[in-house]
Amino acid sequence: MSDFAAAPFSSAAPVFSVAGSTEGRLGRDLLRLDIREGTLGLRTLVAHFSAIPPDSDGSTEQLSYLDGQVLDLGTTLTVTIGPAAGERKIFQGAVSALEVCFEEGAVPYVSVFAEDSLMRLRMTTRTATYADKSDADVVKAVATEHGLQAQTDVDGPTYGVIQQWEQSDLAFLRDRAQRINAELWVDSADVIHLAGRERRPGAELTLVQGNELIGLTARADVAHQRPAVEVRGWDHDAVRAITKTSDRSAVTAEITSGRSGVEIVSKVFAKASISRARRDVLDQATADAYADAELLRRARSFVTVNGTTAGTPDLLPGAKLDLRRVGRPFEGSGYRVVHAHHSYDLTTGYRTRFRAERPAIAV
Repeated sequence: MSDFAAAPFSSAAPVFSVAGSTEGRLGRDLLRLDIREGTLGLRTLVAHFSAIPPDSDGSTEQLSYLDGQVLDLGTTLTVTIGPAAGERKIFQGAVSALEVCFEEGAVPYVSVFAEDSLMRLRMTTRTATYADKSDADVVKAVATEHGLQAQTDVDGPTYGVIQQWEQSDLAFLRDRAQRINAELWVDSADVIHLAGRERRPGAELTLVQGNELIGLTARADVAHQRPAVEVRGWDHDAVRAITKTSDRSAVTAEITSGRSGVEIVSKVFAKASISRARRDVLDQATADAYADAELLRRARSFVTVNGTTAGTPDLLPGAKLDLRRVGRPFEGSGYRVVHAHHSYDLTTGYRTRFRAERPAIAV
């Protein structure tokens, strides 16, 4: 008799729930799953299922998942993944499309497309005016229109007028977020969030090349770095020009060590700069916010990494990464995930691909 107890089997296969109830058939018939999300929200799912279950006679007369009994347009679909005691919910949303595919010599399959609760905002296009509101106020107002709650954690001015002009509510909120370099997402409780990257919660992960990391490409690129960003506007009430120049001080708080792209380009291309005139800059507070946001957006993307792990459920936008054994300039902490792609198929199993950024290289 062996002195060693058998290790319990642990599977990272996704588990599907439909309208709150676990649906084992979906896991059994799954061919491939892809879930993606970036920093401006709308997590999407595409799943392919065999349309002929293993217990059938192979006939194509009765294909699975097309009769509305298990999946239907508008059905709430939830996906969890990860080993026992480490499962994470990585998707919750509504089915937006169903598709069937027939190919010669291949088993037909049904594709399911789904989106999280921000789909409600994508489905509504309008023209609206918001007076004396901040970006946080606007997010809360739009969320209320769709029966959702909102939590915001951003700085920024109160604008005299904000105009939404024939935009979907999602496109409008994304535009507002980009203006102040904020991130937009919805959580599993259907709460819409707007927050600066530094204030967005996320798991803290250490990834080691050759261990958790099974592939990585890292780059430090000064092509889009600038030592200064100037934003100009006009104050109609005071009848005077408005200007704000943002420099390396705007990103200093995010750099604990190393050399930033802003610092390097200041020395190598000292005269490089950006000057923008904006018709919607009507006061100094708006000029300050827009200039700082533009410089921060560029500075944060100085170092970019695209990596792959053997499946990491906590790798979502907002996660904080410490990368090891990736080469001295790219070594260490300070990375924030800006895009995540979770996939599962019958050949490679669970994989997580991600893109992360940080504003400095190690020295």
